[in-house]
Formats: sequence, C-alpha cells, structure tokens
Amino acid sequence: MDAIDSAYRCRRCGRRLSGRDGELSCPNCGATIPIVDGIPRFPVPDGVGDSSHETFFDRLAPVYETPVWFRPLYRFIGGATAPRDDRSTIASMLDLEAGAETACEIEGDDEDEGESEGEPEALTVLDVACGTGRIARRVAADAGAVLGVDISGEMLERAQRYAAREGVETVAFARMSADRLWLDADAFDRVACCWALHILPDVAAALDETYRVLRPGGRFVGTTLVDEYVLDLAPVRAVARGTLGAEPFTVSELREALRAAGFSAIEFDRRGAALFFRARAE
Repeated sequence: MDAIDSAYRCRRCGRRLSGRDGELSCPNCGATIPIVDGIPRFPVPDGVGDSSHETFFDRLAPVYETPVWFRPLYRFIGGATAPRDDRSTIASMLDLEAGAETACEIEGDDEDEGESEGEPEALTVLDVACGTGRIARRVAADAGAVLGVDISGEMLERAQRYAAREGVETVAFARMSADRLWLDADAFDRVACCWALHILPDVAAALDETYRVLRPGGRFVGTTLVDEYVLDLAPVRAVARGTLGAEPFTVSELREALRAAGFSAIEFDRRGAALFFRARAE
C-alpha cells in the first residue's frame, strides 16, 4: 500500500506524513495523527465529528449492507430502471483497466520503438464518504490501491472488517472529512463518491478537494440524489431531509457545481431519483 502511504500530507505545512509507533506524524511541524485499530483518525472540521449526522451513520453501520437498508432503499429511490447492482455500474464508469493501459502508453513514449516494459500500472482510487466500503471492495480487484475515507468511525470499522473477511488486501481506510482531505495534490487516478454528495455539509468544498487530489485527466465518478421521481414528492423529500439530512440536487445544480470546481466532460445518467455521474479533471 505504498501508493496510499505516500499520499498522506500534512494540512498545516504540506509535508509528507510518516508512520511510526501507531501514528502518522509530520517531520516538519510535528502534527500527529493517531492510528486506532489500523485506521488513521485525521481531525475533521469543528462541528462535524460530534454531530448528530455522524451519530446516525455510526448507528446505521451494522445494518447498512443487510437486506433491511441499502438494497430496498436503492430500489425505492432508483425505480425499475435503476441498474440491478450499482457497484458494477460504478466500477464500469471508473474504467480502471482502460485507464491503466493509457497510463502505460504515456509512460512508454520514450521507450525504443514505442514499446513499454512490464505490465500496465494499476491505478489508484479514492472512495470519498465510503461508508462500509461497498464500492471500495468492489473495485479493489482492478485497482492498484484503494483508499476509503469517511467521518463515521463505526462505518470505517465495518469497512475494514468486511475487507478482511473477503480477503481484500489492496484497500485501506482512514477517518477524514470530504471537505478537508489530508492528501497530496494529484495523488489519485480516480475518485468515487457514491450516495453522499446530497448529505455533505459543504458540497463546493468537497468538490474542490476532489479536484485537487485527482491527477490531470483523472475521472470523478459517483451517484447522488436528484429531486425527480419519488423525491419530487414533498413528503418523501421531508423524510429524506429529516432522516438523512439529504438535500437532493437538480441536474443543472450539480452540473454547475462540478463546472465551478473545474471538472469537464460531465455526463449524467438519471434512473428515478438516482443520478449516476462522471466527470474529468483538466
């Protein structure tokens, strides 16, 4: 997981963090990040770490991937036309194998007769607001390394447990806020953010951070809620807002937010109130 370890950067001074004695530390300013049960616990903005929002998702963690939560909610939100397995759709949109081949071709431009040596380099993926790691685990087989970040400690502990149970060794997890990533610029080839943009307190900051950590030409892929289909109904929107703190977008709102962050080649695929999106960092 060298690719992940080298991506951690100090938010105070920008130096690379190094691991020792159960913590990450900055050799320049002395900032320290505790590692608890293998999960680095980065500081999150004031008001986020102790919010009722985090408490709700901590409590949701044990049932999130059981038949009583995600799948029935997804079918209700997405309707009959939604993909049967959203994870496979996201994995396809990330297009990791094609990305690795392209990277290999670029790196091999200086080789004799245009040939590159060795296998294509697998790409790195950041899964923002990863929850229990549903997406991170699904794409790990095709990625060189995957880092999942979330503010919920319980979600991350479940994510790590599930990854270990399934024998997924190329995934790491860290507690980190989407709008304040302790990560180097241009550190990842792909970023995913699934079922989370509509609950983030500062969407613009999260998109700015996503753009910052993506390499030029990298892809940003995800899913979110839009005020269509069942979410066009005021009672349903009220329940979504009261239970999850969800604020569904309009398609035009999300397009403008992505453009404002610097993304281009923006694509949408709406299924019911579920919006699958893909964009590229310039």
